[in-house]
Amino acid sequence: MKEYRKEVEQQEGCKYTRSTKTQSEQNKSAITDHVNTENHVINWDEATVIARESDRTTRWIREAVMIRQESQGVMNREESAYHS
Repeated sequence: MKEYRKEVEQQEGCKYTRSTKTQSEQNKSAITDHVNTENHVINWDEATVIARESDRTTRWIREAVMIRQESQGVMNREESAYHS
């Protein structure tokens, strides 16, 4: 979460108008792109980590499975997994 928050905060002030918000951004995370193009503010104090995994490969697999299982509220660049 620290990584996402840091990137979002670095991008503050890079908000878009309606005519430019459809441009494809490629920040490190889809959440940063979403915050910028939709001018949303994340309530970081209410955000929670839903799972922890110390092994990187296991964490990536677990994350991929959880993204595919979640039907709403997913913010990811995976095909058909980006929902606002």
